[in-house]
Amino acid sequence: MIALFFMLYIFSKTDCGPCILVKKYFKALEDSRTESIKEILLDDGQDENISFAKKYNISATPTLIVVDDSGNLIEEYIGGVPITQNINQLLDKYE
Repeated sequence: MIALFFMLYIFSKTDCGPCILVKKYFKALEDSRTESIKEILLDDGQDENISFAKKYNISATPTLIVVDDSGNLIEEYIGGVPITQNINQLLDKYE
């Protein structure tokens, strides 16, 4: 059996209200697993991050994606409400 590894990425901007609320929600959860979600900032001057976002057709923030070890997109949640409503299930499923 081949074990798959998954990465969770959250695309955000520092001046995005919903992004800030999602970060606060993660802290309020007091679940250390949220620390494994890699934040990708899409602020001006973050060209490498913006190129990475384009790879997954990210057009809004916050967006949380799950990718497998080959870089294939598995799941995507766009917006603060879908992310916060599904984060516990995602962490249970992929962490």
